[in-house]
Amino acid sequence: MDLIYGIDLLGTMVFAISGAMAANRYGIDIFGATFMGFVTAIGGGSLRDVFFEHSTCLG
Repeated sequence: MDLIYGIDLLGTMVFAISGAMAANRYGIDIFGATFMGFVTAIGGGSLRDVFFEHSTCLG
C-alpha cells in the first residue's frame, strides 16, 4: 500500500468518526446519519465532477 493512500484512508476514517459523533450529539439515529452521509458523498462527488468538467452518472 502506498503511503499517501494510507494517509488518505486514515483521514477518511477520522472524518467519518467525527461526523458520527456530531450526529450523535444532535440525537440523530444511525439511519439518519448514514442517509445524510450518503447524500453528502453523492452530492459532493457530483459537484466535484461538474467543477472539473468530468462526466457524471447524471449525464
